[in-house]
Amino acid sequence: MKNRLKYILLLLVTVMCNVQARTPMRQWFAAMPDSVMPLLTKNNRLDFIDFLDSKMEAIVTNRLDGKSRMATLTDDYLLINYTKSCDVAMKLLPINDTADVLCMVSTVRTMVDDSRVAFFDEEWQPLDAATLLEEPMLDDFRSVERGDSADGAWRKMDVFFKTYRLSPDDASMVCRLTTLDYLNMEDRKAVWPYMLGDSLVLTWAEGRYCKR
Repeated sequence: MKNRLKYILLLLVTVMCNVQARTPMRQWFAAMPDSVMPLLTKNNRLDFIDFLDSKMEAIVTNRLDGKSRMATLTDDYLLINYTKSCDVAMKLLPINDTADVLCMVSTVRTMVDDSRVAFFDEEWQPLDAATLLEEPMLDDFRSVERGDSADGAWRKMDVFFKTYRLSPDDASMVCRLTTLDYLNMEDRKAVWPYMLGDSLVLTWAEGRYCKR
């Protein structure tokens, strides 16, 4: 009985140590180098956290005298309205039992929205995105149907714009084809019948975002 109790206590201590070893998003964000989001000072970042902890609206004046707003902050996710035309989301993703990498998605909102994805380690050193993200291609949104009508419609997609949306609830990420927004209504109607859809869900598996 005593041995079993010792084993249970040891197991609980081990679990607690593993939990404590994970660094919450607020600590990552506070330690973030200014170069990652140059419009925000360290005081801006700390103010964001203090405002949310105080149940206040988290709005700061950035280096360009514009307004930046932190919309969401959890243990593993944050969302910032960085400028009027740019949002930045971050998500902590596990790579083993105790360590995470950070995925950052910056989305520019113009006539056609477009995103960029970056990854960082716990020291805020950039990681090779190609090894951590199986990036969707235009053909991933195209149906298997072929023929003159299909190919003619698909040639209208002569550029490739896409956005990424990190989930605050799990480790998934949605890629949306925004090239459709670049087309006029007539061309959009011509292309749509030959598409599988405009969105693709990516899942985090074995330390990498993969297409389902």
